[in-house]
Amino acid sequence: MPSLPARMLDVASRLLVKRVLDRPTFDLAAVRRAMRARQTLPDLLPRGLRVEPSREPHLKGEWLLPTDVAPRRTLLFLHGGGYVAGTPRAFRPLAGWIAAQARARVISLDYRLAPEHPFPAALDDAVAAVRALYALGTDPHALGIVGDSAGGGLALATCLALREAQERLPAALALISPLTDFAGTGESCRTNADRDAVLSLRHQAAMARAYAGAHPVEHPLISPLYADLRGMPSMLIHASDAEVLFDDARRLAEQAREAQVAVEFTVWRDLAHDFHASVPYSPEARLAVKGVGAYFARRVG
Repeated sequence: MPSLPARMLDVASRLLVKRVLDRPTFDLAAVRRAMRARQTLPDLLPRGLRVEPSREPHLKGEWLLPTDVAPRRTLLFLHGGGYVAGTPRAFRPLAGWIAAQARARVISLDYRLAPEHPFPAALDDAVAAVRALYALGTDPHALGIVGDSAGGGLALATCLALREAQERLPAALALISPLTDFAGTGESCRTNADRDAVLSLRHQAAMARAYAGAHPVEHPLISPLYADLRGMPSMLIHASDAEVLFDDARRLAEQAREAQVAVEFTVWRDLAHDFHASVPYSPEARLAVKGVGAYFARRVG
């Protein structure tokens, strides 16, 4: 059974986020306000963590800099929000705790959002960020990418785009509750519709169209579940068996293994979509983020 803090957060999420996502009509402004609601919680950041704005033109966002950083280890953090919402500020606790646990400097990217900037804008920004990090002297072996929800799908799509361009790939990926199938074909989209305390897919088609624009939602750089995964970096995938996107994660892990990609797939029980974002308020989120940090400590730098 989830901890009391996790259950309390689930109640708050149903009221603040899921209720908005489950309205009869899709209200983008309300969705963005709901995503910003997490900023009303006090930022309980790791002690000594510095937050600095990035001044590099292709690294728009903010740096999360823990006191104890491995000399070469750098992470690119891509936030969730269905490609239509979310900001580095809203996801600062998650990025900051990952930075501390991984002993890495983290750039949390402020990529462009749909529908104002549909595909491939977010992908172009993420690819440009990797190239900018390389230009600053970051070794690919010392670089990892981490993303939650849509950011998880974007992290994988970034590596696919780099592979297509025959460019160097980062050393490792961590994908937290990743959105990999915008077509919504996973059975968990239906079986977990009531169990998931955060995410409702009632307006998934509208959100998918907002991002995909004129492109099919099954395009492999939009829905990486449909991609050839051969040659992808090592992956850590976290998901809960109670979330609507569980099958997005499960099927991705299966296909990655078939493509002979090194995969670590951890399934959490009875927790909401992207529960890591509640760090440090629940013990489950703290433990999961610690696992993400330990993974990068093994694989990057």
